Amino acid sequence: MGVLEGKTALVTGASQGIGLASAKALAQEGADVVIMGRREETLGKARDELRDQVSGARIEMSVGDATREDDVKAALGAAHGLGGRLDIIAAVVGEPTFKPLLMRELEEVRKELDQNFISAFLAVRHGVPLMHSGGAIVCVSSAAATQSGWGLSIYSAAKAGLERFVRAAAFELGGAGIRVNAVRPGLTLPPERAESPELADMVAVYEAETPLGRVGLPEDVAKVVRFLAGPESGWVTGQTFSADGGLDQGKGPDPMDAMYGKQVMDRIRAGKAAD
Repeated sequence: MGVLEGKTALVTGASQGIGLASAKALAQEGADVVIMGRREETLGKARDELRDQVSGARIEMSVGDATREDDVKAALGAAHGLGGRLDIIAAVVGEPTFKPLLMRELEEVRKELDQNFISAFLAVRHGVPLMHSGGAIVCVSSAAATQSGWGLSIYSAAKAGLERFVRAAAFELGGAGIRVNAVRPGLTLPPERAESPELADMVAVYEAETPLGRVGLPEDVAKVVRFLAGPESGWVTGQTFSADGGLDQGKGPDPMDAMYGKQVMDRIRAGKAAD
C-alpha cells in the first residue's frame, strides 16, 4: 500500500516532462490523479501511458489552459470529483523564453508571467477551498529564481515571485493544515530532447556550469515533488528545495551567443536594440 493511498491529486502541465513524471510518482504511491494540459491528443497519450505504467492507477484528464481561470476550476473540480476530496496540487506549468530584455515585447512578457506565476496562483486560489482536510501544494520554480542569466529576465522575475508567493501562502494556509512548498530545478529535459542536435549548444553550456555534469531528468524533479506531497514532509512548509545538480552554486549559464549569434548579442550587451 502506497503512502498516498486514498489521496487525490491534480497535476497541471502534465502532458510531458516534469508534470508527467510527477503524476507518475504520485500514482505509484497510490494517489488518484487528474492530469491537466492544453492539447487533448497529447494529454490523452500521457493518460494512457500512465495507466499502462502504473498498474491499477486511477488516472483521469482535464483538457485546459492553466492560465485560464475557468479551465483551472474545471480541472480542480474533476480531481475533487474522483473521491469527494482534494489532497494534493502540483502546479507544474511553466516554460522559459530565452530572449534578451531589449528584444522583449509587452504581450510576450505578460504571457510568460501568466505561464510561470499566474497559473500557480489560480491553482492555489481555487484549489484550497476544496481541500477540506488539509493538503499539500507543490509549485515548480526554477534555478533562475535566484540566479541571473542572460535571456531569462522575465522568467526569473516570475519564478522569484512564485517562491515568495509560496512562503506567503504557507503562512496564510497553515491554520487550515495546508502545506505549500516549491521545488527549484535547473535545466530539465527528457533524454531525447537533451540529446537532440538543435539543443546541443545550450545543453553543453548548462552541463559545463552544473557541478554534477549533466542536465536534469524529469524524474529527478518528480521525486522531490512526491516527497513534498507526501507524509515524509509533513513538518515542512514555505520552503523551496533545489533539485538542479548544483547549478545554483555557479554563475548563470549564457547560451545567448549560440542562440542569437555573437554580432546580435554584442549589440544587446552594449545596450542597443538588436535591429
